[in-house]
Amino acid sequence: MLRSIKEWSLARSNCQVETTDCISNKAMQQPKTIQSINTKAIIVCMVLLFITLQIGFHPFYIKYFPKFEKFTWLHHIHGALMASWIILLVVQPILIHKKRFAAHRFLGKLSYITAPLMVVSMFLILKLSYHKNLPNSSIEKEIAGQASTIMQLLSFLVLYALAIIYRKHTFYHVRFMIGTALLMITPTLGRIFYGYFAAEIMYEMYLTLLIASNLLVVDIRKKLDWKPNAIVAGVLFSFVSVYHARNTDVWQTFGRLWVDTFY
Repeated sequence: MLRSIKEWSLARSNCQVETTDCISNKAMQQPKTIQSINTKAIIVCMVLLFITLQIGFHPFYIKYFPKFEKFTWLHHIHGALMASWIILLVVQPILIHKKRFAAHRFLGKLSYITAPLMVVSMFLILKLSYHKNLPNSSIEKEIAGQASTIMQLLSFLVLYALAIIYRKHTFYHVRFMIGTALLMITPTLGRIFYGYFAAEIMYEMYLTLLIASNLLVVDIRKKLDWKPNAIVAGVLFSFVSVYHARNTDVWQTFGRLWVDTFY
């Protein structure tokens, strides 16, 4: 009887060792795309983005604290939601780096509320701006002026939706979320170039596209899956293309449809 118990115990121990080895081997054999995620670099970039946000919006919003006489409650809500998204982009990779996966998933689910609200606030700001400027402007000029912001809204929807669809595919998920961060760079750098240097050219769009293209090239050179960054670069390219086409009949037709439908 004792012999059979010892044999059973030894067999169970061997099974556990084999299971552990199997799990270890699976971890080692994970696709290269899953392993090739530099969380420290992502954390540094997101922190820099947050700092840049403060610099960019200081002359246009932050400096009016605490009275904010020129702004409505909608501007405050929009600003709070945009800031919360940037904070989310900073915190999430830190949680991954610290292996706080439960907290990461919780904040990820919280974005199901934050992201739609942010999109709604962007839309309402667009609508408010259109009706505010129209008495002293023309419909064509306002439709052209809103081209970049409308594309930012639509681009964010696409990239965030893809990030959620691929939430269980870490490599894809991270790159699509980085894509949403690149979209945040555009209005931030735009305010820096215009507010501090009075730039009339939207350099921020080209810089953002350049960053996305560089990330794509890095993935190709490392022989990683290039498709997610290709999608991000494609979305940002469409952003730039629409800006240059804002005065064409095609965009004006789309813009009038947008205005007639939503405004």
